[in-house]
Amino acid sequence: MNKYIAIIFLAITITFIAITTNYAHEHDNISTKDMERLTGKSESQMKEIDKKIIEYIDTIESNPDDADAHFNLGILYEKKIKYNDAIAEYQKTINLKPDFIDARINLALVYAERNMFGESVDELNQILKIDPQNADAYKYIGLAYYKTGLMEDSIVEFKKALNISPDDPEIHYCLENVYHSMGALDAAEAELIKAIELDPQYKEAHVNLGFLYYEQGMFDKAMEEFKTVIDIDPKFAQAYSNMGLVYCEKKMFDDAITILKKAIEIDPTLPEAHNNLGFAYWNKGLKDKAMREVSVYKGLIGAK
Repeated sequence: MNKYIAIIFLAITITFIAITTNYAHEHDNISTKDMERLTGKSESQMKEIDKKIIEYIDTIESNPDDADAHFNLGILYEKKIKYNDAIAEYQKTINLKPDFIDARINLALVYAERNMFGESVDELNQILKIDPQNADAYKYIGLAYYKTGLMEDSIVEFKKALNISPDDPEIHYCLENVYHSMGALDAAEAELIKAIELDPQYKEAHVNLGFLYYEQGMFDKAMEEFKTVIDIDPKFAQAYSNMGLVYCEKKMFDDAITILKKAIEIDPTLPEAHNNLGFAYWNKGLKDKAMREVSVYKGLIGAK
């Protein structure tokens, strides 16, 4: 949010969940702790993935033309954030079985993870030559266009996807992101409401609907959406952080501090939670605590 408070450089911030890729870079030399944070998997889960990788490598050595083995190995490399290796395995899969649509989808998504959007769209168009009714291909082309700023083109692709799969809540969610970026808030709200109608447990859609209400000063309605998210997932830290911001807007700083501490307890690395907690502390006259939170916030976002 572009709302700044006096004296400290802190801007209160609210989480809007945009359709996005998770990681843009290859991670070869990375600590176990950082790998757990990036992948969401425990050390034991990562060891199990490593074991399966060795098994598939052995399978491929025995039968280099096993397309399924190459495909599964690509999936495992993705989980390890080894995108170059994943790309290589998916390409081998496609060379062996050109109509393997799941391999082409995965390859397109890895390209997108690497911000190789042209390559991603090319691969998705190959899928449409094989299966002109593939809604996912249109959806991911729309996502690539959105990520490269081609908003009108992305809408066209998302609507093609909807014509094929009208009950896919994710497509409505994607359209909302585009409409919101274009400032078409009524259209964005309509898409979110439709996504939630199709999937009442769609927590990201509830978060974004709360954000839209917040933007328009409808704080009570925003709070309802964030509370719904917490009912769905009590560990969804962004929802607590956003609730804390709404409490700040309503000058309920004690409540804000309580809920923001909960957000940080769940996810200590959530920058906006520290930022907003600093704002709440500042308004309570707790300047030292406020500045400590600002310092943490700046560290998390890499600011100097």
